Amino acid sequence: MSIFKSLKEALAAGNEPPLGIAEREHLENVKKALTYGDVEARWNAIRAVGELGESFIEPLVQALADEYWIVRRGAADTLGKIGSPAINALIGMLENEDEDVRREVKRALMIIGEQSVDPLLAGLSYNQPQVRKGAAEILGEMEVERASGPLIATLADSEPGVRQEAAAALSRIRDPAAVEPLIGLLGDEFGYVRMTAAGTLCTLSDVSLEPLIRALAHPRPELRQRAGLALASIGTQAVEKLNEALGHEDPLIRSGSSGVLGRIRDSTSIPGLIALLGDRERGVRREAVKALASIGIPAIQPLMQAFHDGDPVVRNCAMEALWMIGSPATRPLLELLGDQNVEIRKRTALLLGEIGDPSAIESLSRALSDENPAVRREAFEALEMIKKKKPEG
Repeated sequence: MSIFKSLKEALAAGNEPPLGIAEREHLENVKKALTYGDVEARWNAIRAVGELGESFIEPLVQALADEYWIVRRGAADTLGKIGSPAINALIGMLENEDEDVRREVKRALMIIGEQSVDPLLAGLSYNQPQVRKGAAEILGEMEVERASGPLIATLADSEPGVRQEAAAALSRIRDPAAVEPLIGLLGDEFGYVRMTAAGTLCTLSDVSLEPLIRALAHPRPELRQRAGLALASIGTQAVEKLNEALGHEDPLIRSGSSGVLGRIRDSTSIPGLIALLGDRERGVRREAVKALASIGIPAIQPLMQAFHDGDPVVRNCAMEALWMIGSPATRPLLELLGDQNVEIRKRTALLLGEIGDPSAIESLSRALSDENPAVRREAFEALEMIKKKKPEG
């Protein structure tokens, strides 16, 4: 029987290994090789003790910090095979500042698998932040569903790095109960924590949309803004709910939804946004104008209709949106210089001057002969404005 086989059997039985002097010296040489040998010796020692058990845990754990990747990786794999007896020592190594070391610790614990879950859950309460952070990361990587509650509690950890890692872990576990606490984390004082929370909320878009839309009316303006950015990042998946929210009784939700839809630029939002041009709240009208201008060319014809048919409030909002769209709106507007309504002709001339597109000069010049003096005056002013904006030559 080889030294390693007899040692393995003795350790498994919980007895002192029945080794002679030569064998004990050989065993000590293996341990020394793990600690002091060159890279080849350390690698061979790790391979030799792969199944010998917990007597070698300490030197193997120290080998996780070896300068050579092949030794670190071998130590991690060997500790993973040793299993449960190595867990506490591995979790203790999570406080190591070296990212390479923590990566191998994570590998070993994930190889061990389910047996490491309870110690990792306990690690979320460890007094060293780096251990709490590592435990959250590993539980997320392992997608441990029963870790959801403890991870949600960890979102309130005193250390920002731990809060960030808990937020990232929850993106893999996908528990709807995490949504509201994650929205609260959008108000975190640290930007990287806020960004991670927002990213997780985007991942949980099937359950986070409505809470995020409600957050558009949060008392804290910065949290309203970040909820809007999260919704914009979700993108087209959020459009249907946001379109519905344009009719919400809370003006903050109407205006916030308008702003998000302007970032997404989905043309299906145009009718709802046009309807808000007559909203009783100025802030809502302003966001609807900006959103329609952001959508751009698809919004021109609906805006033209609102400009032509709307009441004075709607007409002014439509004008502003068309002005923000700029030159693409020039050609449709030229047709309105011949409208029967004097007010429409006058405002069209004014708007063309503000846009400043030289292609309007010919039509505005004809409007200098309009039967109404107010239209002629606006046409003249518009031509002067275009000439000032037009480059020389």
